[in-house]
Amino acid sequence: MGIVLGLIVCVLLPAALSWGICSGMRVLSPSSSRRRRVALAAVLAGLLPVTVPLISVLDVEYPEGLIAVVAILLIGVLIALLVGLPVAIRATRCDFPA
Repeated sequence: MGIVLGLIVCVLLPAALSWGICSGMRVLSPSSSRRRRVALAAVLAGLLPVTVPLISVLDVEYPEGLIAVVAILLIGVLIALLVGLPVAIRATRCDFPA
């Protein structure tokens, strides 16, 4: 069960967020460039799923807490690069004017 939950949080949720943000920005902000939509979607898709663990780790004392915060932020960046960026690029491949 833990593997399925980890797969959902680390792969499926960021992919859906990235696709949804790119599609929404294309309709709501048609003047934005493709590069801006892809970057914003990838960053948000990578960092939104790790906000709850990040908030829970911020309560730990200084040395251990700092290492945990950095590790969680790095996981968010990796998720953004490995999952959010390819999905965002694919979602904006056939852009049409809104």
